[in-house]
Amino acid sequence: MDSTITSHGHNTHAIPPQAVCNAYKKYQKMEDAAIDADLEVLDFARGLTDVQKEKLVAVDTVSSELIDSAWRSFKSEENQDVVDNGDSHQLPESCTIYEHKDFPGLRLLPFLLPPEVQVLLVSSLLHRDLANSQHKTNINHDYTIPYAPPISPSSPQRESFFTLPPHAKDQLLLPLNPLSNHKPLNMTQFLVKKLRWLTLGSQYDWTTRSYDKQKAMPFPADIARLVTGLFKNAFQPESGVVLIYGSKDYMPVHRDVSEECERGLASFSLGCDGLFILSREKNRLNGEGAVDGENKLDEEREMEMLVLRVRSGDCVWMGGETRWCWHAMPKVMAGTCPNWLEDWPVEKDDSGEGRKEYQKWKGYMRGKRVNISCRQVWG
Repeated sequence: MDSTITSHGHNTHAIPPQAVCNAYKKYQKMEDAAIDADLEVLDFARGLTDVQKEKLVAVDTVSSELIDSAWRSFKSEENQDVVDNGDSHQLPESCTIYEHKDFPGLRLLPFLLPPEVQVLLVSSLLHRDLANSQHKTNINHDYTIPYAPPISPSSPQRESFFTLPPHAKDQLLLPLNPLSNHKPLNMTQFLVKKLRWLTLGSQYDWTTRSYDKQKAMPFPADIARLVTGLFKNAFQPESGVVLIYGSKDYMPVHRDVSEECERGLASFSLGCDGLFILSREKNRLNGEGAVDGENKLDEEREMEMLVLRVRSGDCVWMGGETRWCWHAMPKVMAGTCPNWLEDWPVEKDDSGEGRKEYQKWKGYMRGKRVNISCRQVWG
């Protein structure tokens, strides 16, 4: 079998249909104000049109108790006192799960993660997981990264990059090839301008669009507990692709078809709002055509399109036929980071001060969007 064809029959190098590419370009060029007024965009916070309401079916609920239980299992032991404070602890709001009639297997979970969970998840990803040298980034291919040594011999955890001065001349990322055109990067250039993605657990090779089972690494256990708790063990997270967007960044049209496992994937949004486009072949609704039409020569084939505004705390579940659909992130909405994340990495502790070294990076998340998509790769 062709190595570009996966076990479930999808071509990892297939060319996306023209219709979704056109929609991607349209929304990439639109001004934010025009997007705010565009009623084709499905936006739970703004409210749904009658047409959108007709397309969505409330199929289930994530209860307040389940969200609270998943949060508790996510938090480390030393932080349990934040939630274990007796009668004063309030349960989070429950989350209604919607399924879209035109996208079998697509489930939308607006406002799923409470603010406290969002802050903790961002901190886990950008403090701990980014500092782990086993988790590859888009920078590793070209630069040496000055990872801190382990905090102690008994702990593999390392100090966060956000404890370093933004413009320190003795903390540089140096080009692996001194003869290349790459210039040394300071921490600001690395964390603010150049960092685009981070892979957790089984490492995804963006060049070959594949995973190496022989080099599979464990997925962060606490994040896995959060995800499996929220989704009632519907899948086992084995790889996580963390995308870090600035206000001018985007993700081109693509599909996630490199995984052997056919279970759904969960995609969580943190920070600024983003536009998320999903597309699938209309004829597939009638059982016609090849898988997603990828074996057809007609790039002009008619496509079903959904444009969704995702906000901090939202989750999109792509399962069933939608698991393999074309999707993209054409735009990040500047100035939309919620107030509980806009000062990150500065967080208030019991003294009201927080870690002083983080003050130099206050407001990092104000212009960022972080997305983590968790997927089962094997079996």
